[in-house]
Amino acid sequence: MLKKIALWSLIAFLSFFAFIAILILFHYNDRSSDAKDCAVVFGAAVWGVDTPSHALRDRTMSAVELYHDNRVQCIVLSGGASTYGAHEVAVMQQIVLDNDVPNDTLILDHDGYNTRATIANLDPTLSYILVSNDFHLARINLFAKRFDLPDYSLHTSEYLNGRYHKELQFFLREMIAIPYYFFNLDRYL
Repeated sequence: MLKKIALWSLIAFLSFFAFIAILILFHYNDRSSDAKDCAVVFGAAVWGVDTPSHALRDRTMSAVELYHDNRVQCIVLSGGASTYGAHEVAVMQQIVLDNDVPNDTLILDHDGYNTRATIANLDPTLSYILVSNDFHLARINLFAKRFDLPDYSLHTSEYLNGRYHKELQFFLREMIAIPYYFFNLDRYL
């Protein structure tokens, strides 16, 4: 009897995480074709003093492309303080300015220290294209729905330097983060 319970528990556990993996993969090809008020760039690591990680550059350049394609009129740059140097927002801002996006079209969110904070800090009267890596979009969608963001679409950033060598690690992090935040487990820590 105990073996049956253990087997069914294992099957339930694996099925749950298979469902989460499918949910993440479901958003892998989200490429918004909509026009919205603003693109939102979710922060990522800064290397050294002020070098954007590949993820940060990819996300930011995808928003620049949306701006130059006239699909958004502003770009929200949201991130937190870097462990190593410049603030994520400052690094993103330099990238967009270097790519001919006017500073007066930028909204700087220096308090977007995680995905939930970025979504919570958005003005619900505007419409958004939420830009990040494919593995991150399922969690972004979870928070957008949780915070009742009324008008948004998801947009996976292009991989300008190829896929990331740590991508499996990022995917696994999302497999843990989605149920963690879905069940509000962070309230208890």
